[in-house]
Amino acid sequence: MRYPARLIGLAFCLLVLLNTCASPFGVREAGQGDVVADAAFGPTVLPTVTPLLGGGEAIGGNGAAAAPPLSGMMESVTSAPPPPLTAVERAERMDGYLASLTQQASFSGSVLVAHRGHVLLSRGYGLANREEALPATARTRYRLASVTKPFTAMAALRLVASDRLALEASICRYLAPCPPAWEPVTVNHLLRQASGIPNYTDFADFVHYELQPSTPEQLVARFRHLPLGFTPGTIYHYTNSNFLLLGLIIEAASGQSYAELLHDEIFAPLGMENSGQDPGDFSPLEGTRGYAGAVRDIPLNASNLFAAGDLYATVEDLYLFALALDGNQLLPPELAGVMVTPGPGRYALGWMVEQRGERRLVYHPGSMSGAATWFGRYPDEGLTVIVLSNNAYANMRAITDTLTVLALE
Repeated sequence: MRYPARLIGLAFCLLVLLNTCASPFGVREAGQGDVVADAAFGPTVLPTVTPLLGGGEAIGGNGAAAAPPLSGMMESVTSAPPPPLTAVERAERMDGYLASLTQQASFSGSVLVAHRGHVLLSRGYGLANREEALPATARTRYRLASVTKPFTAMAALRLVASDRLALEASICRYLAPCPPAWEPVTVNHLLRQASGIPNYTDFADFVHYELQPSTPEQLVARFRHLPLGFTPGTIYHYTNSNFLLLGLIIEAASGQSYAELLHDEIFAPLGMENSGQDPGDFSPLEGTRGYAGAVRDIPLNASNLFAAGDLYATVEDLYLFALALDGNQLLPPELAGVMVTPGPGRYALGWMVEQRGERRLVYHPGSMSGAATWFGRYPDEGLTVIVLSNNAYANMRAITDTLTVLALE
């Protein structure tokens, strides 16, 4: 009988030790040293090594506290979220991520990320001109490619707001000569990428003249004679022809050149001093040149894109435009709402609109020889992400998605 008694006593002592020693590392509150900064995806709160038993547990038949079920232990570990990162910590994570891409030769360009009116990151990475060792900065000028389109759309809507342009009018009211096939096409159809007019930059012969200067009229002559691909307003079909024609319509309705109207209606009022129209020869870019991976890309003459893609700007200037959009400074509220309401497909008026999980994204990407660009806003989160790169191979979708995660972490 003495041996069973000794065994019972030893078991009792062991139970006491287990309940009092718990974790060899002690117990700490989250945020006091058990937050580990993961270089890629953010903080992870480490649980104590041995879960502690709290008060009020069910008592087993031998008087010992019964161990809680595994689901209960997991709930206690995961229910407390990690402490939010500070703005400085988020900026450091974004900066580290972009620096690593630059070191891998996967990115060169400039980035601006702002959250609820506070700029988290605004700087350049890599070289704007490799041959001259010109570093990229937050004030480096880049070709915008199709990020030009939101500006063309805004210029058109400014004319609509002042009754100089009608959204539902036929484009033939403003274009002369105008082929009969275009009569059912409205200004609204052009803005929504739903006109049925073919895309002239997809033509096989585009490679023969893309390096030479062209006038807008010469560009239109290349597709004026072609039939519509579908009934206007029924299908979304992204085409540079639509915004090329919008540039000419803006000039006809305003009596100004496309570049003059943008300056007077948008750039000058917003203080966008480093934005304008590239005449085609890179001359306003202050040395910035475009690349395709490790080599210099072909020197596309931007005059072949006109209002579909011939603007340049800096990330800081684009942020001024974003602030004006957020503050409804450029359009009446009703027209501003129409601008971001998608028609066929995900295209609104000069903007793409998507639902990314629970977040609504209003954005426009751009891609051309020597440039990859992105201008996106998450209006409900107050987040703006702007990325301008002089490397046509930069993976804008992956970069901007990662920056969004890090910015909202």
